[in-house]
Amino acid sequence: MAVEIENARPIKHGREGRIVKRRRMHEDLVEMLATDIREGVYTVGDALPSERDLMDEFGVSRLTVREATAALESKGLIETRPGTRARVCGPRPDFLLGMLSEAAAFHLGEPGGLRSFMEIRGIVETGVARIAAERITDDQIEGLRSELGRNREAVGDMAEFGRTDVEFHSAIARIVENPIVDGFFIAVDEWLREVRRTSLLNDGQMETAYAAHVRIFAALELRDPDRASAEMREHLGQLSRIYPPTPVEPTAVEPSRKAAP
Repeated sequence: MAVEIENARPIKHGREGRIVKRRRMHEDLVEMLATDIREGVYTVGDALPSERDLMDEFGVSRLTVREATAALESKGLIETRPGTRARVCGPRPDFLLGMLSEAAAFHLGEPGGLRSFMEIRGIVETGVARIAAERITDDQIEGLRSELGRNREAVGDMAEFGRTDVEFHSAIARIVENPIVDGFFIAVDEWLREVRRTSLLNDGQMETAYAAHVRIFAALELRDPDRASAEMREHLGQLSRIYPPTPVEPTAVEPSRKAAP
């Protein structure tokens, strides 16, 4: 099947010889089965028909069926285990998180990516603090108090402080009980650790961060959404002022003069 391309650009060096092929048969089967899953023909926990039944129903080969089920599994729609039929699975956090992590890693390397993530972190964490203040239970307050205590004891130990810093923020996020929020933090986990590693190199930053955590905890303990959100915003604003670090301009060195003969 010919494919017409208007205003085609010149082929870049090293990319010659690539041909646009027709849609492969297993892709049609993927689309049909995915539609069945979305429309409730197969619900969460249901087993798909056996390979032989799928071959007979759709008139395709065993290879086509296996390629289709592999593609459906990669999309997070089904799960397969040796010796059993493929089953429809519900929303899988690990699948969602994997996609988010890859997208986050790519975007962070793009121009303006770091600024975008600093902004979105502020939006997410201030919102999380607000909701957490509305939902926090007495047991969660005590659990967060323990995390804060461990954070206090770690002041002076950069590695341990960074770890307890992560745990303090994660404990607040868990109060919300929202898998998408959890996904955000796991997706940008490595970046957040880098933020902490770099920011803690600043003199007094551990003390500054701990003091901010104390204020955030106090607002949550009072179950004050406005104050919790404001304290989190101030905490992240302070971090944004020191991260990323300002590059040090190289000192100009005056060319040495040769001694007169």
